Amino acid sequence: MRKIVVVHKKIAKCKGPLTPGATELLQTIKNEAAEYTVIWTGGSKYQVSTHFNDHQDQRVVSLDERTCSCRRWDLTGIPCRHAVACIWDMGLHGRGDGVPEKWVHPVYWLETWKEVYKHTVEPVNGSDLWPKSACPTTLIPPKYHAQVGRPKKKRKKSAVEVAEAKAASQEKKEGKK
Repeated sequence: MRKIVVVHKKIAKCKGPLTPGATELLQTIKNEAAEYTVIWTGGSKYQVSTHFNDHQDQRVVSLDERTCSCRRWDLTGIPCRHAVACIWDMGLHGRGDGVPEKWVHPVYWLETWKEVYKHTVEPVNGSDLWPKSACPTTLIPPKYHAQVGRPKKKRKKSAVEVAEAKAASQEKKEGKK
């Protein structure tokens, strides 16, 4: 019950289309995406590259398939920095609205979060206020049943101990010969 109430309070404070964690992560990704150069290769494919500290980063992004060759978008559902740069490029050239939040997987949307936590758990009175049962049966634990056979006296040895014991017995046999 408490967790649901905490989430309801967080939802009331949210000011965007995404959950707070996803919003924060996407903001970091947007800051990184500003450094990238985008080349449209036709259709929905883009080549995204940057030169940062003598390091070249070049990836292929397919917006129709919602994939990037870095695979972050595939794994997390949140567009990676390469994809965000492509989404912005689409917006600049009139091929889309350029809003990265619309490309995030629905699991991170605030509406989905609200839908998941829309139900509440009703509180329950203490057991002293519960109605008495008219059922004469009382539940008791099952009877103890001793296992068939003689009980084990020795502990079970691990596979390593068994192997060591066999090796030691082999050495003794070879030493006698």
